Amino acid sequence: MKKTPIFPTSTERTFLPLLLFATLIIIVQLNNYLLMTVWAITAVLIFFINKSLRFFLWIILAFGIGFFLYNYGNTHWITDMYTAEIRVILNRFLLIIVILPLLCFSYIYRLPFIRYWQKPRWAKYVRVPFIWLGFRQVKVSTFLVIAMITNLIAFMPFISWTYIQEIWCFALIFLILNSVLEETIWRGVLLSRFSECFGNRWAVLITSVGFGLQHYSLGFSWMSCLLFSVGGFFFGAITIRSKSILPAVIWHMLFNLLMVFSGVIVG
Repeated sequence: MKKTPIFPTSTERTFLPLLLFATLIIIVQLNNYLLMTVWAITAVLIFFINKSLRFFLWIILAFGIGFFLYNYGNTHWITDMYTAEIRVILNRFLLIIVILPLLCFSYIYRLPFIRYWQKPRWAKYVRVPFIWLGFRQVKVSTFLVIAMITNLIAFMPFISWTYIQEIWCFALIFLILNSVLEETIWRGVLLSRFSECFGNRWAVLITSVGFGLQHYSLGFSWMSCLLFSVGGFFFGAITIRSKSILPAVIWHMLFNLLMVFSGVIVG
């Protein structure tokens, strides 16, 4: 007899999970305790009304706790006593706080923390330009090279070569710390858990929106956050197709490097 999974494998694919997750991320960053209370009451009601979303609600609760503590630490522990570069590095290091509750959740449910921590399937075919949709098929490795070259060309006019000499050490630390920790959270554990709930493509959509919105706490506008969500879609889709977060980590590293060298991160 086939063992019944502890998580729902065919949960109805409505916009309710996306709405719950997106509003949680927004409310935590706004630091509005009244809205947090309203969100919590709503989540409790959904928990008892819709059994198919209970596993999902536990996931985003674990994430919400970590994200709240991360934002609290970013507000209260990182002060103006530090230089701008040090503040950014400390901010990225605090992402470990987001990971810990998710790690505990995976342990309690006896699930692999990251399902995509394996050798990439570089020869797997994807479509250009939207990985699942496009006019031509290419291998994952080819798509990654094309995407990274495109990013490099787009940022090239904004890069100051003199500035690179001043900031290269910070850039190296930032790109490794930020890309590894963010990908562990979004394309690692959250994409793994949401895929178990809703399937791969819906999981990519939810994590992409969440990934973009969480940049508001870093000082970006909501419109910029939507643009980050587009990047999150590509990172998530290539993770699903390659069965590994490594391509997304590599791509994310280059993108972070270009953002630093063009003065977007510390300018």
